[in-house]
Amino acid sequence: MKIGSLPVVAMEQYQANKVRARKTETAPMGKDSVELSGAARLFEKALSAAKDAPEVRMERVAAVSARVAAGTYQVDASAIAAKMLAGIGK
Repeated sequence: MKIGSLPVVAMEQYQANKVRARKTETAPMGKDSVELSGAARLFEKALSAAKDAPEVRMERVAAVSARVAAGTYQVDASAIAAKMLAGIGK
């Protein structure tokens, strides 16, 4: 037996694998596609709305903070509750 020689069966298997490999390499590639779920679309909308929202108005925050510190800031609980309830139906 020679070192480095392959049996005939092994050589035939190698040739068969070589042909199969060539066939898979030349197969046409399909187009990739992506479909977004409803939740992903909703998240995309929310993210877009957040990016378009105005920045924090620091002068407004400072004014409200001063009123809270002075004890003159009044909260209308009925108005807040009404707006919360109105938002439930949407």
